[in-house]
Order: sequence, then structure tokens, then C-alpha cells
Amino acid sequence: MRVVASVLVMLAVAFLPPQAQAQTPGQASQQATATEEGLKARIDAAYKLMMDAGRFDEGYAQLRATLLDAARSDLYDFTVESYSNAGATFLNNQILDDAEEIFAEGLKTRAMQQDVAKRGDFYLNYAMLKQAEKDYQGFVSMCATATNLYAHYHGKESQELLFANDVLATGVAAFGQIAAAINVEQRNLKLAAQVAGTDDRFIWKLQNNLADMLRQMRAPTRALQYDLAVLEKRIGYYGPNHFNVLVSANNTAQDYLDLGKYDEALRYFQQDRDIAVVLKQEGNLVEQADAWLLYTRALSGAQPLDEQTMTRLQQLTTDANYPEILAIKIANLLAAHFIAVGDTENGMSQLERARSIAEATYGVVHPLTFAARQAMANLKAKTSPEKAAADFAALDEDMLRWNWFQVSTAGNPIVAEASRALADDMLYDYARLAKDNKSVVPAFAEAVRRWPTLENEKRDLLRRLSRLIDPNDAETRHLIQAGIRLSLAYQEAASSGDSSDDPGAVQPGQVEAAYEKATARVMAKYSFSQSVVDKPLPSAGTLLKPNEALVDYFITRKWREDRESADPLEDERLYAIVTRKGQPPRLYDLGDPRRLIPAARETRMANLRSTRSAQERGAVTLIDLNATFTGLYTGLIAPLEASLGGADTLFVVPDGKLFSVPFPLLRDGKGASLDDRFVVRMLTRPESLLNAGVDQSLPKTGKALLAGGLDYARGSEKGAEPLPGTAREVDAIASILGADHFSVQMLTGTAASERMLRKDMEQATIAHLATHGAYRDEKEGGVGAVNALWQSQVVLSQSGDRQSMKRDDDDGRLYGMELMNWDLSGLDLLVLSACETARGQETFVGGLRGLPTAIDIAGAKRSLLTLWPVDDAGTAAFMVGFYGHLAAGQTYPEALRQTRRDARDGKISGAQDPRVWAAFVMFEN
Repeated sequence: MRVVASVLVMLAVAFLPPQAQAQTPGQASQQATATEEGLKARIDAAYKLMMDAGRFDEGYAQLRATLLDAARSDLYDFTVESYSNAGATFLNNQILDDAEEIFAEGLKTRAMQQDVAKRGDFYLNYAMLKQAEKDYQGFVSMCATATNLYAHYHGKESQELLFANDVLATGVAAFGQIAAAINVEQRNLKLAAQVAGTDDRFIWKLQNNLADMLRQMRAPTRALQYDLAVLEKRIGYYGPNHFNVLVSANNTAQDYLDLGKYDEALRYFQQDRDIAVVLKQEGNLVEQADAWLLYTRALSGAQPLDEQTMTRLQQLTTDANYPEILAIKIANLLAAHFIAVGDTENGMSQLERARSIAEATYGVVHPLTFAARQAMANLKAKTSPEKAAADFAALDEDMLRWNWFQVSTAGNPIVAEASRALADDMLYDYARLAKDNKSVVPAFAEAVRRWPTLENEKRDLLRRLSRLIDPNDAETRHLIQAGIRLSLAYQEAASSGDSSDDPGAVQPGQVEAAYEKATARVMAKYSFSQSVVDKPLPSAGTLLKPNEALVDYFITRKWREDRESADPLEDERLYAIVTRKGQPPRLYDLGDPRRLIPAARETRMANLRSTRSAQERGAVTLIDLNATFTGLYTGLIAPLEASLGGADTLFVVPDGKLFSVPFPLLRDGKGASLDDRFVVRMLTRPESLLNAGVDQSLPKTGKALLAGGLDYARGSEKGAEPLPGTAREVDAIASILGADHFSVQMLTGTAASERMLRKDMEQATIAHLATHGAYRDEKEGGVGAVNALWQSQVVLSQSGDRQSMKRDDDDGRLYGMELMNWDLSGLDLLVLSACETARGQETFVGGLRGLPTAIDIAGAKRSLLTLWPVDDAGTAAFMVGFYGHLAAGQTYPEALRQTRRDARDGKISGAQDPRVWAAFVMFEN
């Protein structure tokens, strides 16, 4: 056995080490006689013994005895360093049990309790052992301690801390938490570039590691940007024939391979091989390059899969001298070949091999492992749908949990959506299985419920508890709502990239504290049995009444290898799941939504613009609504007719671009609108159905907050154009609600500041803001690279002309990202009587990112918003009519429906044009 002593610099985690064992008098006497020189000589002698044939155990015993003698001395720095180096030596030689024994003993020494800077190295080395042992919690804990120590002793911009953070990032990625790793590495790279400059070799290492993580996240285009830059830098510094250049050439080739650009991949794999030949190093670098070249030629079709090639490729999947990622790719290639020729047995065998390698190398929660499991489920679907359904259900659960963690730690929207897109292939195939097998539809419907907002066990537990507690227990209910609200707010901010740099964003500690507070309150006040608590949330089929139908739309996507290309989607399918009382859900494949809603019509649908500013409620729209929405009934509703018979209430959960569709306006072939046939109730997400039967009418008493007739001027800045109709609007609504035993608070002129509004809205039952609103994405002149929740706004008093797009209680603009963190759980209804407040950006996480998202997260029970710019006078008249119907006792959905009918029938002056009355949509949360 060959052992090579090595000195490593690494990182660790924050916790207090155990107390050192008490010393005997004999041990105390040895303290005084031990010298650093003597102990070092004994350690060197122990290593020499271990390297001699047959004397490893003798040398190891001597090393342990010497380390213990050092631990009994006052040579604290020497003791920590000796244990750290010894543990790292055994780790480097893959003698993990002995390394663990040494680190565990070193952790208990008196030296590890002293003010010793080298403890950072000890914890970092121990962390790397935990990584090798597949101990994720131990690794993260040790790394955290190491980074804390490096920051303390060397500073937050030190090379030691930067190196430690790199170890943390690569280790976290190795455990499958790739989004979190990318987040850490991107911040680390940014800081390192500021400290050392872009020409520092350490920067190239960080870029190399970041590219590897992006490749694992199936973002090869972004990985390639880093790899090409690093390759050029390394050639310039080291020359063309250096090991680091070989590594970069191989990485670049893998990027091109993943992008399907085989000629480029072959070119860089050949560069890899040429360097390996020149280096003549130990190992099989040339053979590895040859293996990559063979695989690439076989994958591209340039190399026929004859018997000789197949035999060689199969050998490569079992040879430990070749990279695991290559073995996985080859196994998948072979599986595809066998399946194509009808040899499913060998095909499944190769897929199982790919899964086995992926699990052993990367763990059970990793994209490569998920991909292998998905391929196995797809193969089973051809012969055993029942087994495939079980596999998909298990994979769905694991991927959802993994995705929730990735999105919650992503730190930027690109990584969050890359993580979410990894699940699209699974959901695409899961939907195909459900379409062909009715028995699979209920499980798939549950998946559809959870995926849009990545519903996790904790939020679902809080929802179950809210259904069990006393309905009059307002305090406990508020704590439960706070837990759900903060969790959703944190997830949204993390997935959109606005959590780490936003001091006002919800942080993970707040979420966990809110969850623990809510559950502790329930445990203290109630004595629910575990079986009662664990009972699943009721299905839609049990919540609905016989006269009600739920239509849950869901888009699945099949991505090309290059998700960054101009045409990244290979296929896109829109499904509708229709559920009726006591019946199993039915799944409908509505085809490609890009054909149903072409890009040109999607733009018109979202933009319904005017010649005047979209911030002006006085806008007069130019586009004909009937032309814009013609055909949508045929595509969205007509295929579902067989499941809608006998229903008079239709719950609709839109997805993506369908949030922009005014469903009540859609007309069948006979000219009847959906509003004529059904009470149409729009839900922001499937969970909203849990509250659909509760508190649907205006409360008998409460507090109404009304804002209108605002003064937008700010000093010399004129601000938005005044809206005279809004003052009359809120005055009329105040009269209606005041007569209905509501206490009414009015904010007019300069009184509607953000600070005042938040304080009053969080105590109100109804809030009505009649003002300007706007949404702008980049295509419409919005600010580039700015989150859609900062592009969505309501204009308040003294807003002037500026657009701060940041947390500022005095800027006169309420942005979606700010509103999301408000506590609006006491609001029965929030009306944003302003332009475009229902609009947002299509996103893979949550379906839409805009004011509807923000209001839902903030906890308001429902919101009345607009899809496009609306006329000032017509809007005012429409709103007055709406409140009149509410005061007369109609439910919220009935009142909105009746107001639309009144407007359509000419009973509301200025609102008879469908471009006014069809603009209003009520989302139930």
C-alpha cells in the first residue's frame, strides 16, 4: 500500500467541538517534555513505516500514538495541523475509515478549542472526507465552520475563504444540489474577480467549476461561454500542451457534445488527445480521449454500431479507469440502440447500468439519476403501464422535492428556470402515459396541482392543519397563514433572483421560524392524532358540488439540448384536466399552445394597447377583441364539452399565457359567450379550490379602504395624468359600503402614500385602489433584466416621474415585489381599478409573475384586476355597479358576472364596449 503525505488547504463548519478528555498525571508530565521537532520526526518515521511493505499497521499505530502525544501538549497549532494533514493524507489515498478515525479524534483535542487559525484547514479537510463518505449534512456543517473560521482569521476577501467557498460549491453540487452550488460559485467568482482580477489562475479554476455545474444543470450554452474563455486563458499562460489545457479542451468538447454539435466536439476531444500524447503522464489520458472520440462518432452516426464497436463501448461502461459521466452516456447510447431494434431486455439492462453509475457517483437526487429513472419508466410504459405509473409517481415526488430545493436556493431566475425545466421532460412523458391510461390520470392530476408552485410537504401540512382547527380560532389561523405566505414569498424571491441582494426579501430563517411557530401553536392547543394530521388534503372531486366543474390547464414542454437557442422547444403540449363531483378526473390533450395561441395573437392579447400612455386609465383601445380571441373557445373549451354537461359554475386554473385570456368573453359557434353559460371563477392555482366554498359574499360589517382622486405631482415633476373619474368612483363606492354598515376610510390627494396604504390595508376587509397601473416587459419597452415583479406596479400619491424599482416606502410606487411581502390575509377583496394589473410574465415557476402572483402570496382572498388599459369613466361606472350588486347580497363571482351583463346590455354608461367590461378578471387565491 502506497501512502503519500500531503498538505492540503481546505474548509469547514460552525459548531462547538466536544470537550477534550481529562488528562492523567502521566499525560500531564508528557506535555512538558514533548517538542515540535521530536513529534515531527516521529510522524515522519511513522509515514515511512506505512510505506514499507507489510508494515502499514505498525506505522499507523505509531502515527496515532504520536498524534495523541501532541494532543496532550500545549503545541496547539502543531497539533491541529498534524491531525489535519494526517486525515487529509489518508483521504487522498482513499483510506476513509482511518481518515475518519483521525479527524474524529482530532476534533476532541484540547487544541481544537483554542484560538488557532489552522482549525479552518482542519474543518475543510474533514468536510472533504464527509463528501467522500457521502455524508451531505456532515459536509455542509464542516464547510460552514471552515468558512466562518477563514472569514474570522483571514478576512472575507481572503484567498483562503475564496478557496473554501469553491470547495463548498463543488461539494454541494456533487450531492445534487446544483442550483445552490451555482449560486455560491457565482458569488464567489464575482468576489474573486474583484480581489484578484480576471487573469488570476484561481479565477480560471472557479470558472471551470462553474461551467461543470451549469453542464450538470443541462445549460451547456452557458457552460461553453466559460470553458472557451478558460481554454484561451490557459493556453496563453501555460502553452498549448499542459494538463490544465487538456482539462479545458475536454470540458469544451463535452459542452459541444451536449449541444449536438459533434464536429466541434470531435475537434476538441482530438485536442485533448494530442495534449495527452505529448504529456506522456501516468494513467490512461490518451485512452480516455480515444474513448470520448469513439463515443462521439458513434452518437453522431459517423461510427457504425457494429459488433466490435458495441463490444468496446460495453467494456467502457464497466471500466473504473474511465470517467463515470462517459460511462453513463455510453450506457444511454447503447440502451437507445437496443430499444430501437426491439431488444428491450438489453435496453433495460443498459438503463439500469446508467442509473447505477449515476447513483453511485452523484447520488439519488441528481439530474443524471433522474434521467435514467425516467428512461426506465418510459420503457416500462410500452409493456407494463402499471409499473411505469408507479415509477413516474415516485420520480415525480423525488423531482418535486429536489426542484423545490433548487428553486429556493437558485439566487437567479436563469438557474431557477433551468432547474424547473429539467422536470419538464419528466412531466411531458408522465402526461403521455396518463393520456393513454385513464388509471394514471388521478396521480398526474395531483402532480399538476403541486408543480406550478412547487408545493412541498410543509405548506401542505399547514393547509391540512388549517382545515382541522376551530374555525373561530383566528390567532392560530393567522399563524398558519403567515407560514404559508412567507414560504411562498421566499420561494418567489429566490426563484426570481431577488432574495440574496434584497435586504427586504424574506429569508429562510423567517420561513422556518413561521412554520415552527404555527405547528407549535397547533400542538399546544389541539390534540390531533397523527393519523388525522396525515390525512391528505381533499381532492377536487370531493370539494366540488354537482353543478360545478374544475378545468385545470397545464403546459408541458419538450426542450431541445440547447435551451438558449432561438427555438428551444422541440414540442409543447397544453393539457386540461376536468374534474367533476365524485368522478375521476379526465385528461384532454389540447395540442401545441403555440398553434392555439400564435405569437402574433399572443402579443395582441397581452397588449390591447392604445395611442395614449398605458398608465392612463383614459386609454381607448384600438384592437378588435373579437378578432383577437376568435378560435380560442374552439381550442380551449369545445374539446371539454363532454365533461361539462350539467355544470353552471366553471372554475378555471390558467397556466402561462392563458392568464391573459378573458375566459368569460370566449364565444362558441352559436355566438354564446362562456359568461352566458357559466359563472366563471378564475383560480390563481389549484389549491385555491380549498377556499372556493368559504366566505363568498360581502361581510355584513368590516373596514373598507378606498383610494382615488390621487395627486401624482412630486415637486416639479408632474407625474401621471390626473384621473378625475377615480374620485367620483370611490365616493360612490363609499356611499354604498357606508350604507351597508362598513366603516370607510378614504385616501385622496397626497394621502395615499405607500407607508399609510400598507398600514391601513393590513387592517382592512376590502381595499379598492382607483389609480394608474402598468406592466412592461422588455419587449414593450420595460427595463431589461429586471424582474417582472418590479415591472408590475400601482401608482400612488406623489409618485412623480421616477421609476426606482426597489424597496422604497417614499417613492409613490407600489411594486409587485413589495406587495408580495405585505400581510393581506385579512382582505376579503382587493380591487386594483387600474390598467394592466392582471398582467405578468409567463414563468415556469408559478405560471405567471406579476401582481396576481404578489397578491396571492400576500394572502388576500381574491383580487379584481384588469387585463389591459381601460377607460376612466367606464371603469368608474363599472365598479360602482359591481359594489351595488355585492351590497344587494350577490356573491363576488355572481356580482362580477351580473355587472358584465349589465355593461353588455347598455345599463352602465360608458362600459358597454367589451374592451371595458371584458378587461376585468377576478382571481381567487
